[in-house]
Amino acid sequence: MLRRIDDLLELARQIPVQRMVVVAADDEPVLEAVCHAVELGIIEATLIGKESLIKEKLSFLHQNSACYAILHADSLEEAAALAMKMVREGKADIIMKGLIDTKILLKAVVNKEQGIRQEPILSHVGLASFPDLNRVLFFSDGAMLIAPTVEERIHLINNALNLLDCFGYQQPKIGLVSAVEKVNPKMQSTVDASEIVALCQEGAIRKGIVDGPFAIDNLVSEEASRHKGITSPVAGHCDLMVFPNIESGNVFYKTSVFLGKAKTAGIVLGAMVPIVLTSRADSSESKFNSILLSAIYAYKKGK
Repeated sequence: MLRRIDDLLELARQIPVQRMVVVAADDEPVLEAVCHAVELGIIEATLIGKESLIKEKLSFLHQNSACYAILHADSLEEAAALAMKMVREGKADIIMKGLIDTKILLKAVVNKEQGIRQEPILSHVGLASFPDLNRVLFFSDGAMLIAPTVEERIHLINNALNLLDCFGYQQPKIGLVSAVEKVNPKMQSTVDASEIVALCQEGAIRKGIVDGPFAIDNLVSEEASRHKGITSPVAGHCDLMVFPNIESGNVFYKTSVFLGKAKTAGIVLGAMVPIVLTSRADSSESKFNSILLSAIYAYKKGK
């Protein structure tokens, strides 16, 4: 099990170098994290985009452009298509989003003829490491799926389980997030949670213990769970939190970072390779952690 997000670096140092392709790589904060990972021997990077702009950014970061493979692309669509081609040809283990609109990149990923989607859905899985919590919290989905259906939430749990496998979670505890712990017909997230639990008990996921609905305090605090008289193996010990919609997941993520001082990482799963899809608001450290996470996942998935 992963206890601290800082442990990602040590784990990434223990695996072979992974091949990353950066789409529209003329993005200084992204390049800063990529170059750091290259310098540490975690990845080797192919930078796709307008060659002159990429070299300009590398120069600004005091990087020798000769140390990087650079593929020129005249447009964002061409850059995305080149990245998909590299993955399909087995020449890239990871994709990272640079200065490109998420819609353009994901359109290339899910393209029926030239894309690389592998699972029924693409979903984002985040990690948050808090100063006062003795374990990392995984959460999904705060970046991709706006209002996932019950079926889609089953798929995103299965996507996330592939990531938890990389860190030795044998029987992960999965909590379905709402505002209360009892089913309320007026609160759809609680109704959905009850249905998801029933489906999981019937074998909709391949492993893990799923329970809910839960308010977040009862997923992370044993004391809060005892106070409310909640008896569940997930209560107070949750490994993966599943949010009912993107609003709640995103609010949790941003609040964790800006108020809770959490360290974070995140990747998009469901394609042939992991996709690092960070926000402009994400710190360089978060981008770097996401690269480490993607490298570990890519290697474990490839094995």
